[in-house]
Amino acid sequence: MMFCNFAGMKKRRYSGRVRAYALAAICAVSLWQPAAGETTERDSVLANLGGEGSVAGLCVVEVESGDVVAAYRSSDFFTPASTQKVLTTAAALFCRPMDYRFLTRVYYNGEIDGSGQLDGDLVIRGEGDPSLGSDYGYMPSGTFLRKAVQAIRHTGIRSVSGRIIADDSAFLPEPLSPQWTWEDVGNYYAAGCYGINYGDNLFRAIFRTGAVGTRPQLLGITPEIAGLQLYPYLTTNEKGKDEAYFFGAPYDYTRRIYGSLPANRYPFAIRGDMPDPPMYLAQLLTDTLRKSGVNIDGEPTTARLLRESGTPLPAPDSTATDVYVHRSAPLIALVAHTLEMSDNLFAETFLRDIGRQIDTTATLANGLERMREVWREAFDVDKAALYDGSGLSPLNRITPQMMAQALVYTARDPRIGTAFMHALPHPGEGTLYNFAVRLPEARNLRLKSGSISGVLCYVGYYTADECTYALAIMVNNYTEKRKQVQKNIEHFLKTLLDELP
Repeated sequence: MMFCNFAGMKKRRYSGRVRAYALAAICAVSLWQPAAGETTERDSVLANLGGEGSVAGLCVVEVESGDVVAAYRSSDFFTPASTQKVLTTAAALFCRPMDYRFLTRVYYNGEIDGSGQLDGDLVIRGEGDPSLGSDYGYMPSGTFLRKAVQAIRHTGIRSVSGRIIADDSAFLPEPLSPQWTWEDVGNYYAAGCYGINYGDNLFRAIFRTGAVGTRPQLLGITPEIAGLQLYPYLTTNEKGKDEAYFFGAPYDYTRRIYGSLPANRYPFAIRGDMPDPPMYLAQLLTDTLRKSGVNIDGEPTTARLLRESGTPLPAPDSTATDVYVHRSAPLIALVAHTLEMSDNLFAETFLRDIGRQIDTTATLANGLERMREVWREAFDVDKAALYDGSGLSPLNRITPQMMAQALVYTARDPRIGTAFMHALPHPGEGTLYNFAVRLPEARNLRLKSGSISGVLCYVGYYTADECTYALAIMVNNYTEKRKQVQKNIEHFLKTLLDELP
């Protein structure tokens, strides 16, 4: 376990793949070697960032030269948590134009007669847009629904002999990573990723809670989801914390809720994941059209349900007529939201979307392979363990050195480098709302945080005097309280930044 000396570092310059693999050699030869048996003060600080029994790693690389200016256990593997979103979002920008937009088409097949009767179906064809109907989008959440209904009525359609079909076939119906934990599945932050996502793929269960130890009263859910059954096994606590967890799988309309809610609250909302967002949107559009005076004879369905019933939905042909095409915000704006708010659904969508460059139907496996193809140019990614796009899996493994190499590779890219760095939040923004806010260097930091049980990591960039550093600080298996570990990292970071050359 060693900490490198900041003094006497020689500038080395590499190019292309040679530079990426040379970083490992630099780290090996540039670290300051303490005397045998000696432990430096910085070693001790890093070793105890998370308390007794924890492990920490660090790697800081000067972007222009590629010099490793600080390292500690930089080649050890750590669980990255949400800092993995740095790999996913940057890969998305490498694979797509920064102004790329997800499209959601509404089209009809068949003919419209003189009375406005459509002899056919209305189809919503998605590309997985994670911002469709989102509360965190760059347009009001009801924009898609309102404009789709307006466009359908403007076309002259007054009745539909068929039905509304949500074509979710752009993504394989495997909404989750199998390496996610059962404790997470069913909760809003582990919402599944589908060929059509809508409204952040979540619902809210509204409760009234009473005295400590009593059973909360379920008042309802919003939005209403046909067929969804909730079974709360909850009590109330005096800590004032939401400690409730939903349990349930994709496409399963049963959710059980365990844990506790704060006592004496009304109303109190907790969030779970929708069991089938494509079906929800098909039902929502059907209901909204009916209320607006457009009669829909058939009941809504999805491409998945049709395929599983043995009657797959044909791909749109030359007779398909677009009624409305919804465009998301540009990819770079969606990436900035993902990095600032650590949005798991957005990250999982980006991962599957880049998989469409391997096969027309997006799969988790293809997305992961496409992401590895991107990062093979930067570091030995095949030694890392990557199981998702969001970092929610506790089985993900990567080294601080690899993470720093990825950051350096991205920053140097003439097309996306500057935009990506600016997409990362400053301290005080998003998930960094209470981290490093008081540091004098705060406005020169752009970071992504990552936190799951026992894991706290920060990766990103520090710029000072026209010199930019890529840094990765990773703590696993911490035993102190999370707030204390965060303070420890913040104090160490201040010392680190003060000593950078």
